[in-house]
Amino acid sequence: MEKRKRKILAVTGARSEYDILYPVLEKLNSDPDFQLEILVTGAHLSERYGMTVKNIEKDGFVIAERVDNLIDDDRRIGRIISLGNQIVPFANAFDRIQPDVIMVVGDREEAISVSLTAAYLDIPVAHIAGGDIAKDGNIDNSVRYATSKFSHIHFTILEQHRETLLKLGEDDWRIFTVGNPALDRFLATPVLSRKELSSNLNFDIVEDKYLVLIQHPIITDVENEGKNIRETLDAIVDSGYKCLINYPNSDAGNFAIIQAYEEYIKKHKELFVFKNLDRLNYINVLRNASCLLGNSSSGIIEAPSLGLPVVNIGQRQRGRAHANNVIFVDNKKEEILNAIIRSLTDQDYIQSVKTIKNPYGDGNSASKIVEVLRTIPLDNNLIYKNITY
Repeated sequence: MEKRKRKILAVTGARSEYDILYPVLEKLNSDPDFQLEILVTGAHLSERYGMTVKNIEKDGFVIAERVDNLIDDDRRIGRIISLGNQIVPFANAFDRIQPDVIMVVGDREEAISVSLTAAYLDIPVAHIAGGDIAKDGNIDNSVRYATSKFSHIHFTILEQHRETLLKLGEDDWRIFTVGNPALDRFLATPVLSRKELSSNLNFDIVEDKYLVLIQHPIITDVENEGKNIRETLDAIVDSGYKCLINYPNSDAGNFAIIQAYEEYIKKHKELFVFKNLDRLNYINVLRNASCLLGNSSSGIIEAPSLGLPVVNIGQRQRGRAHANNVIFVDNKKEEILNAIIRSLTDQDYIQSVKTIKNPYGDGNSASKIVEVLRTIPLDNNLIYKNITY
């Protein structure tokens, strides 16, 4: 009798967590023991954020469902309405697809809406990146912890994240420390020359040092996002370096950031904005950069593998485990400018960054995740959870 394949449904709502998922999806898709399908939602389906579902289509995965949930609103209420718009279609999709396991990443609204819905349907949820800690006051922290309580299999990135889940009352046998699968694909991505990058971007970075800016809004500081991003942009302009700027995520406050970008690129030809870069170009942009600015998790998780200096601006990412390539500064022009100058001119600091070890993984995380998904018993013991104390 032919062995029944385990059906895995991966849910993705944004480019950032799709990049984390991708190495796992690739291995599952080529493994005869699994049937992989993808549910696409969130910013992937928005023209405003680059319609990144096209990247998933290009990668060749089976898209079982598309849930278009985002509303065009820059207020705090917009995010929770968008989250609510996922629950009913998720329930219907899960009921129709009947997956053996649903896989989700991190701390975005998809994580909590998926895990909550699946828990009510007695479908096991595998959660990647639970137990992480950031002391930045962002709602994502609460979402991450709540998702862990609704999930049944935990793939933690660091051993200290595993300890966090144990303190939350999760069973030890449910938790597997695997590192960050984003590094699997990151380290294996082909190298492009600066000339190739310049041609692909239609922006000359052949000889010049350049910065990269990825700055996302924080829901607790929506009213100040316009002011804050201008502090960053003014520091970049004063530094005299070229800068490649990536669009922010879809959280409340992003309108003000985008408006500032559009304003500044009209005045300063050394600034270049893109909505979305494919993974090949994005990684090579970071490989050739002299410094990454903003508050993206790329600075914490991926930049250490490149020996890339990072200036983390504001409260986002504060308190997370990080290597010594990160300088934390407030949303103040002078602090940002001084950190840029240090990152590009302090040779002792630059050399120290080049030799750091990345604490987030060894490039083999996806294989570890797939083996757990292959062997873990899918039974009532997995589904029915109790707190351990």
